Amino acid sequence: MATMELDPKFASIIDRLVARSNGMYDADFVRHLVEHVAEDYKGAPVQDYVHVLVAKEAADELRRLHALDRIAS
Repeated sequence: MATMELDPKFASIIDRLVARSNGMYDADFVRHLVEHVAEDYKGAPVQDYVHVLVAKEAADELRRLHALDRIAS
């Protein structure tokens, strides 16, 4: 799979998810996950909040993989 060009907003999402993944996943794995999730929103009519949706879905997927700390409430 070719690496797509990600919006710079995704860089901070990747960094945060890597930091919260307890060392289980490196930046390459998380970047591929974010790319995969972002691909679902490519061409969406409203792009303003795509980065928020991508961050949530990628975090949910890592959580399903038992790799992410729970968010303190």
